[in-house]
Amino acid sequence: MARPAAPGFACAECGWTGAKWFGRCPECQAWGSIVERGAPTTTVTPASVPESRAAKPITAHVAQDAAHRPTGIGEFDRVLGGGLVPGAAVLVSGEPGVGKSTLLLEVAARAARGGTRVLYVSGEESAGQVRLRAERTGALDDELYLASETDLATVLGHVDAVRPGLLVVDSVQTIASALSDGARSSASRRSAVSRCCSSGMSRKTARSRDRACSSISSTSY
Repeated sequence: MARPAAPGFACAECGWTGAKWFGRCPECQAWGSIVERGAPTTTVTPASVPESRAAKPITAHVAQDAAHRPTGIGEFDRVLGGGLVPGAAVLVSGEPGVGKSTLLLEVAARAARGGTRVLYVSGEESAGQVRLRAERTGALDDELYLASETDLATVLGHVDAVRPGLLVVDSVQTIASALSDGARSSASRRSAVSRCCSSGMSRKTARSRDRACSSISSTSY
């Protein structure tokens, strides 16, 4: 009986191949060029578009100014264009050890102190470890909820229970879903989890006000 082919990845720019996914090709240094080989493909059939959603000239659309909510961290707000936008999903990436978790915990704490209910989901550390770090950095607040989870369905269950105005996931590559197969380093699996997470967070879950929940996730490359 033939053994199933091992998952592999290839660079769309230079043709490099390997068994592990990278955000940057080790050979040609191109970003975002690594794709999974042998991944199942599907055929997309064009769907009929209702008149209410038909494409229109850009001049026919009404401009809507997004209301940014500053995080209180100057450089972070500058990168975000003024702060977090309700309903938006932000991905913070960087090499391991650069301080992504510390930054996100500080953002979460400041939002909680400002009256926003925050759900912080840690897939890399236990709740006790995050609590100790929060004590050291002064990030303790009753409006900051903490959960240590790696299952996407459970994370979404926490969102329904807590109904946060801001969700922080640290980090997205540690979250697994039964709907996505393959190793956690798989680009396709990471993409599937990110889509599900963003879809779940875009629902209007903020308590006591009709505002969409913002989400921030971290990832390493």
